Amino acid sequence: MEQDILSVRCAIRDLFTELPKIGDGDRLVEVLSGAKRYLGEGSASASAQEVAEFNRTHYTPFLRFLVTQMGPQWVDLLTSDHLDLWDSFFLEGPADQAFLVLMDSLVRTGPCICLDRCVHVLEKFLQRGALADLIWEVCQQQLEATPTPIIHEAILTRICSLPDHLANCLQKNNKVVFYPKNYYPHVGNAILRVLQMVSVSLRDGKGCSISFISQLLGKVCMQGHQRELFNVLLPRLTTLVQSDCIWQRICWRLIESVPDRWMEPVVTALVQMADGPASLSQILGDLVLKNKKTQFLLTQKMLFLQYGLKKEVLQSILGYLSMEISRQPLLVKVLKELLEVWSSSSVVKHSPYSQLLHMSRCIFICLSLLNKENLEGCKSEMLYALTSGTRLYLDSSLPPIRCLGMVVAESLSHYMEPGGPSLSFEYQEDEDIKELKSLLTPLSICAVDPAKPVKVPPESSPSRIPPSKNEDKPDGGKKVNAGSDSELDSDDELTPCDMSGDTELKNSKVPAYIRDCMEVLFSEDAEKLEVTMTSLSRLIRSNPSATKEVSTELVKILLHLDDRFGVENFIQLRYAAMVSVTVIDPVPVAQYLTGEFYSVNYSLRQRLDILDVLAAAAQELSESVIPKKAEAPETAAHDFQSPSGTRGNVKDDAPVHWRKIVEERIANKTRRFAKGQASIAPASTPNRFHAVAGHFFFPLIQNYDRPIVTFDLLGEDRLILGRLIHTLGILMHLALNATVASEMGKALLEFVWTLHFHTDPFVRQGLLFCVSTILLSVSWERLMTDMSEEVLEMKCWLEDVTARDADEDCRRLAMSGVLLMERLQSNLRSSPNQ
Repeated sequence: MEQDILSVRCAIRDLFTELPKIGDGDRLVEVLSGAKRYLGEGSASASAQEVAEFNRTHYTPFLRFLVTQMGPQWVDLLTSDHLDLWDSFFLEGPADQAFLVLMDSLVRTGPCICLDRCVHVLEKFLQRGALADLIWEVCQQQLEATPTPIIHEAILTRICSLPDHLANCLQKNNKVVFYPKNYYPHVGNAILRVLQMVSVSLRDGKGCSISFISQLLGKVCMQGHQRELFNVLLPRLTTLVQSDCIWQRICWRLIESVPDRWMEPVVTALVQMADGPASLSQILGDLVLKNKKTQFLLTQKMLFLQYGLKKEVLQSILGYLSMEISRQPLLVKVLKELLEVWSSSSVVKHSPYSQLLHMSRCIFICLSLLNKENLEGCKSEMLYALTSGTRLYLDSSLPPIRCLGMVVAESLSHYMEPGGPSLSFEYQEDEDIKELKSLLTPLSICAVDPAKPVKVPPESSPSRIPPSKNEDKPDGGKKVNAGSDSELDSDDELTPCDMSGDTELKNSKVPAYIRDCMEVLFSEDAEKLEVTMTSLSRLIRSNPSATKEVSTELVKILLHLDDRFGVENFIQLRYAAMVSVTVIDPVPVAQYLTGEFYSVNYSLRQRLDILDVLAAAAQELSESVIPKKAEAPETAAHDFQSPSGTRGNVKDDAPVHWRKIVEERIANKTRRFAKGQASIAPASTPNRFHAVAGHFFFPLIQNYDRPIVTFDLLGEDRLILGRLIHTLGILMHLALNATVASEMGKALLEFVWTLHFHTDPFVRQGLLFCVSTILLSVSWERLMTDMSEEVLEMKCWLEDVTARDADEDCRRLAMSGVLLMERLQSNLRSSPNQ
């Protein structure tokens, strides 16, 4: 034994002395070929003891010596025919040592022939599948009595970071095989090969360690390449664990042995890429019961915090918890905690809609997976969510959150008493609500096998006509057609009359005067009231002088008017009449409405109506009105049509006026060398809202902080406060270029700054909208002259909202405000007048 060790040591020493002195190519090939005997190659290979001694002690120094000698001289001596001899020392020896030497050489060597050769060898190393041999050697070494964890850690680091090292060394000359999208699938295939070796070893009754594979799996996933890795691993493992218990044990041990610091990316990738809860259960087993990190991840973090997950991922997680009896208590615990968090006032107040929708999805999936016995244990939490939690959602100022609370409350009431009465709300179903309701159907029921086409029953298909009995008997059918005239008398070919424009005849006449309408509004005659409401808006606009005499009294009546008789479109008709009155006589009506907004004994609906009417009237007053020219009698006669549309043919058949024919002939025969303006510029008209903007705006912005017995804007009535802020922003925007705009902007900016820390997202959205309208309506020079400190503070607040606000719409509006400020500031700097 000692003689073998001594002979190997002397031979290697002679090689280190002779190789640098060789200047002949044939002699160099001869010496290198002789050295290969210590790799166990060739006819005159060394003994097993000599090969083991060479691999254990001299292999790594010899490879490093070869790397230092590779240069232009050796390339010329070996030529292209014998360069593979140099490569073979790296490819045919122990893979772990060769891999480490190659990687260290890449890091330490600059651009040269040696670097190119090392890259070439490493490429062949990967293409030959030597990466699997490397991983297998490490797994075997971990079973030894004295493993070398430092070397294993170095190998692990270099395997995981190989694309980064090669990209740093080669930069633009990097090869495609070293790209992450191509390299990590190689790693996945190598892991599969090693697991296959493990399976064979276990069947032969031999022990094996796979902890290094688990570490490799965890570190690659931690670096963010789990998709490239699991695209190769997951389909194959899913197939193998279904039919082989040994493979199932290997897969479970592979995931269980992943270090805790890398467990999250591995489990997250498996959950997101697994093909449903059944596949996930076969891969993970009972890992959620054995590993606390996995349990926290699946039952807490992914369900409560990561609200960007798709519904399929949530169905996989919760379905995995429900598939085994041992895991079902965790699902019950998850449902209880979900209901508790869903019903928390702090969560409803400070969480965005997407997170509340995410938790509602989880609740619906849990309800669909748990049986009646398990749901009995959650009745107290369900009852608390149904009573206290639903009230919080219904009190929210955001319509989507209110609708979400209604849907969840309906489902909870149904599952608490399946056969008893349940809650029912009226709401409009959007895509989120439809998707939410579909989750109540278990995944196994709603999943459709793509191999089996869905059959549509004949009676449910509109394009299919069921055959008649006569079609089954063609001879009988011909006989009936020949002997009967019933089809000749059919009315199917008659064109139906167009009755779309017909109106119901009323016995009551339309009032001709405004005061008569006011009397009818107090009457108990339902038909008269309906006729009056239908024509009131048109009558107000056609009689402005009469309307101004009673404008305040009329809008007061309309504001307090109730739909006692169920008039069709009553809300729209009442709203249109109030807007018409406000447009005809804006100052006194606006003063009355703004004064009544802060008065007592008004419902929230009436206060919202006041805001809507003021905003709509201001919008109409700000629009340009072009007076219509008087039409010629002939033109007016031809343009007239009755409401029913039955006079359309008369217009088409009427003779064309002679003046029009003459003008067309002259235009066709006139030769023009240049045309003037194609269309007449619209006549400029004053903005009617500018003169009355102060009457709409300033009374509304006062007294907002004064609580009333039935009305508290800064307390529970957050919805009204949000609508008030949006209305003020609309009025500010419509006052563009008005003389009072700067005063309005200053007052509104102070108002916004007072409420900018409000907790309700709808209120914050309104405040951010007001900031944008101020920037658009008041010149930047005026803002920086009169309100520079306030504007700078507002900009800091906008930047803070953009970075930290929980509501997505608030962040978007704040970002728009910041960008608008920067654009206005840059325009001012680039102005030639500055």
